[in-house]
Amino acid sequence: MLANVEYTAMVLGATGNVGGRILRLLVESPLCARVIVVTRRHVAALANPKVQQVVVNMDTLEEELAGHVTGVDIALAAFGVGKGSAKMAPDEVRRIEITYPTAFAAAAKAAGARVLAMMTAVGANSQSSTAYLRIMGEKERKSRELQFDFLGIYRPAMILGNSNTPSTLGRIVPLFHWAVPSRYHSIHKNDLARAMVANSERAFVALAQGQGPAVPAVEILEYPEMKRLFVANP
Repeated sequence: MLANVEYTAMVLGATGNVGGRILRLLVESPLCARVIVVTRRHVAALANPKVQQVVVNMDTLEEELAGHVTGVDIALAAFGVGKGSAKMAPDEVRRIEITYPTAFAAAAKAAGARVLAMMTAVGANSQSSTAYLRIMGEKERKSRELQFDFLGIYRPAMILGNSNTPSTLGRIVPLFHWAVPSRYHSIHKNDLARAMVANSERAFVALAQGQGPAVPAVEILEYPEMKRLFVANP
C-alpha cells in the first residue's frame, strides 16, 4: 500500500457489536483520515478527532445525508436486527435489514464512495425457504444494483463475542467446527470487523492506484475467505 493513499470512511452500525469494532479499526488505521458515523442519536463515547457523527432520522436517512456528506471513499454497513428477529414483524425486519442499509449505501455512493462493505448472513438467498435468508438475499441484490466499483458482501454464520450470543456458545461451538462445512463456522466479531476493514482498504487502494476492475466487482466472503483476511491482518 502507498503511504499517501488516504480515505474517508462512512459507517452504519458503529454502536453495535461488529460496527463498534469496525470504527475502532478505522480510527487506528494510518490510511483512514476521517470516519463519518451515521447514528440515530449523538453518542459521547464515540468522540474522537477522526470521527464525525451525523445524527439522522433513519426513515429519511438518504435525504438527510444528501448534500451534507461529501468526500466519502469507503462505506461499511454492519447494521441489522441482531437478537430477536423471530419475534419482530416481517415489515420491521425488512426495514432494518434492507431499507436502512440500502439508503445508507445509496447516500454513500452519492457522496463519492467507490467501495461498499455490506454484512449479510451465510445462506443468503432471495429464493430461500427461510424468511430471514430471503431478506438477506434481497439485501445483497439491492447492494449489487447500486453498482459500486467494488462491493464486498460478508456472510458470517454465528457471530461470537457479542451481546446477542451467550458466552457458553462461544466456548462450545468452535469445538464442533470439524463436523460442519467451513462456511458455517462461527466467527468472532473482532475477526469479522478485521476482514471487512482489511478487504475494503485493499480494494480502495487498488482502485486509487488504477488497478481496479474495469467493471463493477462483487466479492462474496464466507468464513474461509474472511479467515484469510483476519489471519493476515491480526
